[in-house]
Amino acid sequence: MHVRSASRFEISGFCLKLKLVLYALVIGLCVVPVAGAQQTGALTPAQLVAMLQKGGLILYVRHAATDHSQSDKDLSDFSNCRLQRNLSDQGKREIAEMRDAIRALGIPIGSVYTSPYCRCVDTAKIGFGEYQILDEMRATFYTDKTDTAALSAFLKKQLSSKPRPGTNTVLVGHTANLRDVTSVWPKPEGVTHVFEPLGSNGYRHLGRIPPVEWKNIMDSK
Repeated sequence: MHVRSASRFEISGFCLKLKLVLYALVIGLCVVPVAGAQQTGALTPAQLVAMLQKGGLILYVRHAATDHSQSDKDLSDFSNCRLQRNLSDQGKREIAEMRDAIRALGIPIGSVYTSPYCRCVDTAKIGFGEYQILDEMRATFYTDKTDTAALSAFLKKQLSSKPRPGTNTVLVGHTANLRDVTSVWPKPEGVTHVFEPLGSNGYRHLGRIPPVEWKNIMDSK
């Protein structure tokens, strides 16, 4: 019986294919999500609440639902709420439900920072009581490139900064800012996106809690 020996070209081709397969496996094992990259966490609201109860996370809260019959007419004075779009009755009710749920679920809240827009300040006031207004959190949809870059850099730092031990940090802001920095769209109004701050390694997006879910989670406990 004659057995044909493989030619050196066939052996060479086989070795090349083997190397490519091994290379692909190594790359697949080594590639991991980059902290702070464009990614969407998939944890459920209940899972997020369990993590929030331990502290150490960042809650990015888009301002609660607003009255869209109103519009921002003059932002030269952020304290003049008459010339801005403000919270609707629905928004006030939903953020109050979020407040009650956070208290009932024992979620520890530390620092609360908010955009100077009235709809954000009112969200922080109703939802958390104590808060600090930061101009660096104002909406980027009205800013030029220089300001937008500065505001984006500020938000990146906040998402990466670890809260005081045993607490969670709250950032009350707008759609544009979070979208620009993370490519995560905070919809609908009043939604909470949860991030794990990783210090110099950036941050990791864990998931979202829609405004209607807070009361559901509280009632289920």
